[in-house]
Amino acid sequence: MSNKTTPLSKSQWDAIDKRILRADEDRWISSRYAPAEFRNTLVALYALAYELARVRLVVSEEGLGLIRFQWWRDAISEIEAGKVREHDVARALMEEVMAGRLKTRALQNLVDGYQTAFEEDDRDKEPEAWLALTAANVLAPIHDWGEEIREVAPFFAASRRSDSKAYGPIMPPAPKPIRPAIAHFRLRKHYIEGRNPNPVQKRLSVLQAIRTGKV
Repeated sequence: MSNKTTPLSKSQWDAIDKRILRADEDRWISSRYAPAEFRNTLVALYALAYELARVRLVVSEEGLGLIRFQWWRDAISEIEAGKVREHDVARALMEEVMAGRLKTRALQNLVDGYQTAFEEDDRDKEPEAWLALTAANVLAPIHDWGEEIREVAPFFAASRRSDSKAYGPIMPPAPKPIRPAIAHFRLRKHYIEGRNPNPVQKRLSVLQAIRTGKV
Protein backbone atom coordinates (compact mmCIF):
# COMPACT_ATOMS: atom_id res chain seq x y z
CA MET A 1 0.00 0.00 0.00
CA SER A 2 1.20 3.49 -0.76
CA ASN A 3 0.32 7.06 0.11
CA LYS A 4 1.82 8.19 -3.18
CA THR A 5 -0.52 9.53 -5.83
CA THR A 6 1.87 9.28 -8.78
CA PRO A 7 -0.37 9.27 -11.84
CA LEU A 8 -0.49 6.20 -14.03
CA SER A 9 1.56 6.56 -17.18
CA LYS A 10 -0.09 6.70 -20.57
CA SER A 11 1.09 3.16 -21.27
CA GLN A 12 -0.51 1.94 -18.02
CA TRP A 13 -3.80 3.61 -18.89
CA ASP A 14 -3.55 2.15 -22.40
CA ALA A 15 -3.09 -1.33 -20.90
CA ILE A 16 -6.27 -0.96 -18.83
CA ASP A 17 -8.11 0.43 -21.85
CA LYS A 18 -7.11 -2.57 -23.98
CA ARG A 19 -8.21 -4.90 -21.19
CA ILE A 20 -11.71 -3.42 -21.32
CA LEU A 21 -11.76 -3.59 -25.12
CA ARG A 22 -11.08 -7.34 -24.86
CA ALA A 23 -13.37 -8.03 -21.91
CA ASP A 24 -16.27 -5.66 -22.51
CA GLU A 25 -16.21 -4.38 -26.06
CA ASP A 26 -19.81 -3.10 -25.89
CA ARG A 27 -19.18 -0.60 -23.11
CA TRP A 28 -15.75 0.24 -24.50
CA ILE A 29 -17.23 1.30 -27.84
CA SER A 30 -19.80 3.54 -26.14
CA SER A 31 -17.09 5.10 -23.97
CA ARG A 32 -15.22 6.32 -27.07
CA TYR A 33 -17.93 8.97 -27.49
CA ALA A 34 -17.46 10.40 -24.00
CA PRO A 35 -15.70 13.76 -23.68
CA ALA A 36 -11.94 13.20 -23.47
CA GLU A 37 -11.76 14.28 -19.83
CA PHE A 38 -14.17 11.51 -18.80
CA ARG A 39 -12.94 8.66 -20.96
CA ASN A 40 -10.43 7.39 -18.41
CA THR A 41 -13.09 7.69 -15.72
CA LEU A 42 -15.36 5.29 -17.56
CA VAL A 43 -12.45 2.96 -18.29
CA ALA A 44 -11.52 2.85 -14.60
CA LEU A 45 -15.14 2.19 -13.63
CA TYR A 46 -15.50 -0.61 -16.17
CA ALA A 47 -12.17 -2.08 -15.13
CA LEU A 48 -13.47 -2.39 -11.57
CA ALA A 49 -16.68 -3.98 -12.85
CA TYR A 50 -14.60 -6.47 -14.84
CA GLU A 51 -12.55 -7.42 -11.78
CA LEU A 52 -15.74 -7.98 -9.79
CA ALA A 53 -17.69 -9.78 -12.51
CA ARG A 54 -14.95 -12.31 -13.17
CA VAL A 55 -14.73 -13.48 -9.57
CA ARG A 56 -17.28 -16.17 -10.39
CA LEU A 57 -14.95 -17.43 -13.14
CA VAL A 58 -11.67 -17.54 -11.24
CA VAL A 59 -12.57 -19.03 -7.84
CA SER A 60 -13.65 -22.54 -6.96
CA GLU A 61 -14.99 -21.85 -3.46
CA GLU A 62 -17.41 -19.24 -2.18
CA GLY A 63 -15.07 -18.25 0.62
CA LEU A 64 -12.31 -17.40 -1.83
CA GLY A 65 -14.72 -15.25 -3.79
CA LEU A 66 -15.77 -13.35 -0.69
CA ILE A 67 -12.11 -12.66 0.07
CA ARG A 68 -11.74 -11.06 -3.35
CA PHE A 69 -14.79 -8.86 -2.86
CA GLN A 70 -13.51 -7.79 0.55
CA TRP A 71 -10.14 -6.95 -0.98
CA TRP A 72 -11.82 -4.48 -3.31
CA ARG A 73 -14.06 -3.15 -0.58
CA ASP A 74 -10.98 -2.43 1.56
CA ALA A 75 -9.08 -0.98 -1.39
CA ILE A 76 -11.88 1.51 -2.05
CA SER A 77 -12.04 2.46 1.63
CA GLU A 78 -8.30 3.10 1.59
CA ILE A 79 -8.65 5.29 -1.49
CA GLU A 80 -11.12 7.41 0.46
CA ALA A 81 -8.47 7.71 3.17
CA GLY A 82 -5.87 8.81 0.63
CA LYS A 83 -4.03 5.48 0.30
CA VAL A 84 -3.80 3.16 -2.66
CA ARG A 85 -2.88 -0.47 -3.23
CA GLU A 86 -0.34 -1.57 -5.81
CA HIS A 87 -2.86 -2.63 -8.43
CA ASP A 88 -3.30 -0.72 -11.67
CA VAL A 89 -7.09 -0.61 -11.40
CA ALA A 90 -6.93 0.57 -7.79
CA ARG A 91 -4.52 3.30 -8.83
CA ALA A 92 -6.77 4.29 -11.73
CA LEU A 93 -9.74 4.53 -9.38
CA MET A 94 -7.65 6.59 -6.96
CA GLU A 95 -6.91 9.15 -9.68
CA GLU A 96 -10.54 9.48 -10.67
CA VAL A 97 -11.80 9.67 -7.09
CA MET A 98 -9.22 12.29 -6.18
CA ALA A 99 -10.26 14.29 -9.26
CA GLY A 100 -13.88 14.17 -8.07
CA ARG A 101 -15.11 12.22 -11.07
CA LEU A 102 -15.95 9.01 -9.18
CA LYS A 103 -17.53 8.57 -5.74
CA THR A 104 -16.35 5.83 -3.41
CA ARG A 105 -19.91 5.16 -2.22
CA ALA A 106 -20.95 4.35 -5.77
CA LEU A 107 -17.97 2.01 -6.12
CA GLN A 108 -18.79 0.24 -2.86
CA ASN A 109 -22.36 -0.26 -4.05
CA LEU A 110 -20.96 -1.89 -7.18
CA VAL A 111 -18.95 -4.32 -5.04
CA ASP A 112 -22.05 -5.10 -2.98
CA GLY A 113 -24.10 -5.81 -6.09
CA TYR A 114 -21.62 -8.20 -7.65
CA GLN A 115 -21.10 -9.95 -4.34
CA THR A 116 -24.84 -10.50 -3.94
CA ALA A 117 -25.05 -11.99 -7.43
CA PHE A 118 -22.06 -14.21 -6.67
CA GLU A 119 -23.37 -15.45 -3.32
CA GLU A 120 -26.81 -16.21 -4.75
CA ASP A 121 -25.41 -17.62 -8.00
CA ASP A 122 -27.84 -15.42 -9.88
CA ARG A 123 -26.47 -13.26 -12.68
CA ASP A 124 -29.78 -11.43 -12.95
CA LYS A 125 -28.71 -9.70 -9.75
CA GLU A 126 -25.49 -8.33 -11.18
CA PRO A 127 -25.67 -4.53 -10.85
CA GLU A 128 -25.96 -3.72 -14.55
CA ALA A 129 -28.30 -0.79 -13.88
CA TRP A 130 -26.12 0.63 -11.11
CA LEU A 131 -23.03 0.41 -13.33
CA ALA A 132 -24.84 2.31 -16.10
CA LEU A 133 -26.23 4.86 -13.67
CA THR A 134 -22.79 5.48 -12.21
CA ALA A 135 -21.36 5.96 -15.71
CA ALA A 136 -24.22 8.29 -16.65
CA ASN A 137 -23.73 10.33 -13.49
CA VAL A 138 -20.06 10.79 -14.38
CA LEU A 139 -21.12 12.46 -17.62
CA ALA A 140 -24.13 14.37 -16.29
CA PRO A 141 -24.87 14.40 -12.54
CA ILE A 142 -28.42 15.58 -13.33
CA HIS A 143 -30.11 13.88 -16.26
CA ASP A 144 -33.58 12.64 -15.18
CA TRP A 145 -33.11 9.30 -16.89
CA GLY A 146 -32.48 7.11 -13.86
CA GLU A 147 -35.73 5.18 -14.05
CA GLU A 148 -35.29 4.50 -17.76
CA ILE A 149 -31.80 3.11 -17.17
CA ARG A 150 -33.10 0.84 -14.41
CA GLU A 151 -35.76 -0.48 -16.76
CA VAL A 152 -33.59 -1.11 -19.82
CA ALA A 153 -30.32 -2.33 -18.26
CA PRO A 154 -31.54 -5.78 -17.14
CA PHE A 155 -32.86 -6.57 -20.62
CA PHE A 156 -29.56 -5.67 -22.22
CA ALA A 157 -27.64 -7.81 -19.73
CA ALA A 158 -29.94 -10.82 -20.07
CA SER A 159 -29.94 -10.66 -23.87
CA ARG A 160 -26.16 -10.41 -24.02
CA ARG A 161 -25.88 -13.51 -21.82
CA SER A 162 -28.43 -15.27 -24.08
CA ASP A 163 -30.65 -15.72 -21.02
CA SER A 164 -33.62 -13.91 -22.57
CA LYS A 165 -35.16 -13.06 -25.92
CA ALA A 166 -37.17 -10.19 -24.47
CA TYR A 167 -36.34 -6.81 -26.01
CA GLY A 168 -37.67 -4.86 -23.07
CA PRO A 169 -39.20 -1.38 -23.03
CA ILE A 170 -38.95 1.04 -25.92
CA MET A 171 -37.73 4.30 -24.49
CA PRO A 172 -37.80 7.89 -25.72
CA PRO A 173 -34.44 9.23 -26.90
CA ALA A 174 -31.87 9.40 -24.10
CA PRO A 175 -30.44 12.79 -23.15
CA LYS A 176 -27.42 13.54 -25.30
CA PRO A 177 -24.86 13.99 -22.46
CA ILE A 178 -25.37 10.46 -21.08
CA ARG A 179 -25.47 8.56 -24.36
CA PRO A 180 -21.80 7.44 -24.14
CA ALA A 181 -22.74 5.63 -20.92
CA ILE A 182 -25.68 3.67 -22.35
CA ALA A 183 -25.48 3.61 -26.17
CA HIS A 184 -24.44 -0.06 -26.09
CA PHE A 185 -27.92 -0.96 -24.80
CA ARG A 186 -29.02 -0.68 -28.43
CA LEU A 187 -27.10 -3.90 -29.10
CA ARG A 188 -29.85 -5.85 -27.35
CA LYS A 189 -31.63 -5.93 -30.71
CA HIS A 190 -28.81 -8.05 -32.12
CA TYR A 191 -28.57 -10.27 -29.06
CA ILE A 192 -32.27 -11.12 -28.82
CA GLU A 193 -32.21 -12.14 -32.48
CA GLY A 194 -29.53 -14.68 -31.63
CA ARG A 195 -26.83 -12.76 -33.48
CA ASN A 196 -23.43 -11.97 -32.09
CA PRO A 197 -22.61 -8.75 -33.93
CA ASN A 198 -19.10 -8.34 -35.24
CA PRO A 199 -17.02 -5.29 -34.28
CA VAL A 200 -18.16 -3.26 -37.30
CA GLN A 201 -21.83 -3.99 -36.63
CA LYS A 202 -21.38 -3.08 -32.99
CA ARG A 203 -19.76 0.22 -33.85
CA LEU A 204 -22.47 1.14 -36.35
CA SER A 205 -25.23 0.26 -33.90
CA VAL A 206 -23.64 2.23 -31.07
CA LEU A 207 -23.03 5.18 -33.40
CA GLN A 208 -26.72 5.17 -34.28
CA ALA A 209 -27.60 5.25 -30.59
CA ILE A 210 -25.20 8.13 -30.02
CA ARG A 211 -26.77 10.09 -32.88
CA THR A 212 -30.42 9.42 -32.10
CA GLY A 213 -30.49 8.57 -28.40
CA LYS A 214 -32.53 5.45 -29.18
CA VAL A 215 -31.17 2.60 -27.08
